[in-house]
Amino acid sequence: MIKVLVKTNTTRQEVIAEVTETPAQVFEKANAGVSGAMVNLNGTVLTATDLNSTFEKLGVVEGATVNLNSIVKADGAR
Repeated sequence: MIKVLVKTNTTRQEVIAEVTETPAQVFEKANAGVSGAMVNLNGTVLTATDLNSTFEKLGVVEGATVNLNSIVKADGAR
C-alpha cells in the first residue's frame, strides 16, 4: 500500500492505493480530472503513457507517500 496525496486546483485528498495501480486509476478514485492539466508525480511531469503505468514502474516503493498533482494553469496568468 502507498499513500497518494492528490492535489488539483480545487481538490486536496488522500488516497490509499497499491503500487500496482496507475495514476489514472487514482485520479478516478479521487474524482479528479486531468483534461488540459499538467500532471506530475513528486514534481516529475507525467506523459500520457506514464498516467497508465503502475506506480511501481514509476519508481514508487511499497509504503511510500507520494504527491500526485493535476494543475490547470489559466491563460490569464502572467
